[in-house]
Order: sequence, then C-alpha cells, then structure tokens
Amino acid sequence: MEVGVSTVSEKGQVTIPRDARKRLKIAAGDKVLFKVEGDKVLLVRIGERRLLETLDSQKPWPVTSLEYQRRLRAEWP
Repeated sequence: MEVGVSTVSEKGQVTIPRDARKRLKIAAGDKVLFKVEGDKVLLVRIGERRLLETLDSQKPWPVTSLEYQRRLRAEWP
C-alpha cells in the first residue's frame, strides 16, 4: 500500500509522509527502525519497545558496533 512520496535531501534525510505517520502513529521524537529487504526499505515504529524486542531473532547488520563506527568515521570528510 502506497501512502506518499518523499525526496531524499543532500544529507540523506527524508520526510515521512503525513498519511504514513498517522497510520503508524509516529510522532516527533519517536524512534523508527529501517529494515532493508532486497530493493525495499521497511520502516518499523519502535515506540516504547526496546530495540532488541523490535528486531528479528538476528541483528540486521553483519558487523559489530565498533566496526560500524569505524566505517562511519572513514566516510567523514
């Protein structure tokens, strides 16, 4: 079901369309999880749940948090 379109900014930011925010009951300050499935991204509202409770049985990333931080830092200008 499609509920809106958004444009990616130069910083990689997108605005969640109003209809999608209403359906998912997403408000300012809420945390969301992005899950990549093939060529699609699934947005999941975390709400009051802990992130671990929201994730599937395995973590969605193939590296440790320390390795992820190193990769991010390597991308910084």
